Amino acid sequence: MKSLFYLILGSLIGWLIWGVFTNDFSVNGYSLLLIGLILGFLTGRRNPKETTE
Repeated sequence: MKSLFYLILGSLIGWLIWGVFTNDFSVNGYSLLLIGLILGFLTGRRNPKETTE
């Protein structure tokens, strides 16, 4: 749960920095990015990569 919080916090900070440089604080783009990150995180957590020896 802690890593999911850091993922969301990091994406928010990245979105704010990107918005400062481009002067475009599009909420639609951030919401799509956040949904994609959360879904990818949850899917990767449910189905971890199998290690081969």
